[in-house]
Amino acid sequence: MNLLQISKQSIMKRRHLKYVVCACVLVYIYNFFGVSDYLYAKSFDNDFDYPLNVDIKSIVNDVLAGKKVAVTPINYYPYRFLTNSGKCSTTDNLDLFIVVKSAMDHFGHRDAIRKTYGRENVPGRTVKTLFFLGIDSEPKSDLQKEIDREMAKYKDIIQMDFIDSYFNNTVKTMMSFRWLFEHCAAADYYLFTDDDMYISVNNLLAYIHDREATRIPNAKRLPHETTTIGPKDYLFTGYVFKSAPQRFKSSKWRVSFEEYPWDKWPAYITAGAYVVSNKAMKDMYVASLFVKHFRFDDIYLGIVAKKIGITPRHCPDFHFYKKPFSSEGYLNVIASHGYGNHEELLRVWNEMNDFVSS
Repeated sequence: MNLLQISKQSIMKRRHLKYVVCACVLVYIYNFFGVSDYLYAKSFDNDFDYPLNVDIKSIVNDVLAGKKVAVTPINYYPYRFLTNSGKCSTTDNLDLFIVVKSAMDHFGHRDAIRKTYGRENVPGRTVKTLFFLGIDSEPKSDLQKEIDREMAKYKDIIQMDFIDSYFNNTVKTMMSFRWLFEHCAAADYYLFTDDDMYISVNNLLAYIHDREATRIPNAKRLPHETTTIGPKDYLFTGYVFKSAPQRFKSSKWRVSFEEYPWDKWPAYITAGAYVVSNKAMKDMYVASLFVKHFRFDDIYLGIVAKKIGITPRHCPDFHFYKKPFSSEGYLNVIASHGYGNHEELLRVWNEMNDFVSS
């Protein structure tokens, strides 16, 4: 074999190796980025039929009217409330009830909230606040003992017997809805918030007041009827997202085709902070009993809202990302993410109260 032939064979081997490497890279990219899930995803606009694929709205109406329904619930979480609170009842007249979804070890977060927007001293309005927690994997851990002392001191924690973890956020959210439905069903509005949010209760109440002062356009009414919007109407508001499932294999938020086969999410509100009216809370809770569980709580509530015809309403004064602070810039802010630093929350909240009062 001469040198020319050896050279040609060497070139062919290198080319073959390149083809093999390229093929391997393409296969890796195809799998890593979940390309097949994107290619074969169903059309959300045309084919969305998340279980149960029945008329959920009519079922909700029948349940709330005390009627028997033929459809069996598929999504009742088998957990208990380990504590309760006398802060609310089904007959209390509350303007706003604040549900704070908190992690077990976030003692500093809860203390900062108690000193700021959870103080409950809003002139002329009745506002109540409770923290909702899961449990540790060790029932008698030092962490649980510290929480027991906190509960005895403040009496503002509802603890539930599921493991407190990121992927149990939907459980925490819907168990909170259940507690409200069973123990605090008379509040006009409910604010759900994570424990690392800045919240202005005054701005939220002003937003609600402005909404209630708005007349329904082109409404026909009898003399005894009203055309104003209130808690008996649907409100589900916060920072609205419209996006698609994340299919990357390495992503914390990856959703497989088997788990959710559609190419888009329904419009949903980020779980950091959102408000529901009394009617929306009740309808969404009852509907959730007939809507298959999904592990991301904000997506799940978007699905539930979609199933019963509630349109999430975007409010620009809810900030999913942390809004840089200035007194003027925060004049209309209702909620802003990114306040895990307790001293920062206290400083910003106090500075804004002083600024507004001056």
